[in-house]
Formats: sequence, structure tokens, C-alpha cells
Amino acid sequence: MALIDKEKHSHKSGYQGIDHSQRCIPKFSSEKRNQMPLQLRGLRTFCLAAQHLSFKKTADELCLTASAVSHQISDLESELGVKLFMRLTRSIELSDKGMQLYEEVAPYLQAIDDAAIKLKKNANRIPLLVQMPEFFASELLMPIITGFSDQHQDIDLQIESTDSSNKSNPDADINIILSHKTPSAANVEKLFPIRYIPACSRSLYADWKKKGFTGIDAINVSTILLHKARPHAWSRWARHAGIANMKPKQIIFVDSMFALARAAEQGVGIALVPMPVSKAWFDSGSLVPLHSTALVTEDYYWLTLSEKTKNKEAANKFWKWIGKNLQQYAEDIDELNSSVA
Repeated sequence: MALIDKEKHSHKSGYQGIDHSQRCIPKFSSEKRNQMPLQLRGLRTFCLAAQHLSFKKTADELCLTASAVSHQISDLESELGVKLFMRLTRSIELSDKGMQLYEEVAPYLQAIDDAAIKLKKNANRIPLLVQMPEFFASELLMPIITGFSDQHQDIDLQIESTDSSNKSNPDADINIILSHKTPSAANVEKLFPIRYIPACSRSLYADWKKKGFTGIDAINVSTILLHKARPHAWSRWARHAGIANMKPKQIIFVDSMFALARAAEQGVGIALVPMPVSKAWFDSGSLVPLHSTALVTEDYYWLTLSEKTKNKEAANKFWKWIGKNLQQYAEDIDELNSSVA
């Protein structure tokens, strides 16, 4: 799984392709091949027999008869011109030559097996590109993403984050968009709306409390933090809270939700923090709610599936998984709306 910022960086290093004309590929001469036409099958059988020191156990593992294993070992010994095993009455033991061959051959056979397994595993992997707002990715998806990865180890997720929360990526298999209107896509699912709560750092809250400031009083003597993409959020919240004379000391505009929450956490001022995306900040005590009124907006997170996706089965798995895991936030909003009504 890869987390990639929307702003691509140029790659001035790394693999740029392989010039096969410059590669030095080792070759075996026909003379050497004629001298030692060994088969991998015989060498594999030999290595297993060397590990088990039993033709019967080797035969069981290879689904062969003990006689067939014995014949393969005899053929290998004939080709090499040496005895690899000492056949005793009820057992076998490696000869000195057999031990030498095992120690030299076994690592190479293991490397061949590992390479084959790796190739087969990579051939069956499914890439899935998902784009979403940066704050959504860091606060909601990343804390739970191992649940999806553990369930679907054949899917390679590529998470592409963007500051532009209402724009979809036509190349992405799935987009998560924050918008007040239904996105244009073949398959669309509404996740949950955003609600905003005024919040500040714990230290700033304690300082105001000592000075006797609460609620609107604290707002009027402080700096408020505002997201550039939502310039009217504070005035909408004030109307919703029934506050007609909000006059903050200063306004600072920021261009990302993460910067907004971080500035509030650092005591820069009061921010309208989006919920439930910022829930972890409140749970950890990094932020403290300043007012009980929450502004429930018409901005919803939407899930969209591209018509052009070549990995529809993988996309559907992610679609169902994320919808199920984020259902709690939609239910929280329903409860909030019921209590307000």
C-alpha cells in the first residue's frame, strides 16, 4: 500500500529501464552441458532425501513410491559417478560426497523456489487506486486500513491524497469526495455529513477559564482560524448558535484542514474543527470543544466508483469495507439530528 501526495515529484534517480545490450549474462557452454546433464527433479529429490534420511518419507512428500525415489537417486549417482548415500539395513546416511553436494546445491534450489513463489505471488496482485481528501486519509482511513489489508492481501492499495476535496481523479478506481451536491458518477454512495465544532487547545482553554472567559466571550478576545475554502463557516455557525455580535480579535486563513487543526492544537486560536474527521483529536485531549453547538452542514463525504475501473471486483471489496467501517459516523449524525429535532 502507498500513500502519495497529489503533487507529483520528478524522479531523477532510480531505475529508468534496463539496457539489455549492456548486460553481461552468464552462459553455459555446450561442452559443460554435455558433461553434466543433471535434472532439477533429481536434485530436488536428492535434497529432500538428504533432509529426511529416508526414501519413504521423501516419497510421501513427493507423492511417489519409495522405489521411484530410489531410482532417481541411483540415476543421479550414475550421472555424477559418486555414491551420495550409504544404504544401511534399515536406514540411509549421506556419504561425504553427498554432504558436499547437498551443502552446495540446496541454497540454489531454495533460491529458485523463492523466485518462483515471488513471481507467482506478484502476478496475482491487484492494484487499486483510491483518491480522497488528505485529512480524511490521515484521520479516518489510516487508523483502520490494516483491517482491509489483512482481509485482502492480494490487493495493493494506492492511496492518493489531495487538498482539493471536491475534485475527483478520473484515473482513480474509487474517489472519496467532500461536496454539498451529488457527484456525477455511475455508482455513488453518500457516507456522512460534516459538522463543525469550535475548538482550541487545552492550555488556551484553561487560560481563558482562569480569566473568566467562556463561550462567545473567549471568541471575541481571540484569533479565529478559518479554512480558505469555507470562508463563511464561522458566520454560519454564529447564526446557528444564535450569536449576533461575534467580533474576533483576528482572523487567520489556512489552506488545509490538517493545518487548521494543528494550529488550534498549538494554541494559535479557535478553529471550527470538522467532525467526525477530527474525533481522535478530541479523544486524545489535543483539542477541547469551546461551545456545545455543532453546525451540521450540507457537505457530505461521497464514495464514487469509476466506470473505467479494470479492477471492479477489488473496487467493490473496498467499497463495501469502507462503507461498513464508516457507518457509525452516519449513525452518529442521525442521532444528533434527532436530538436537535
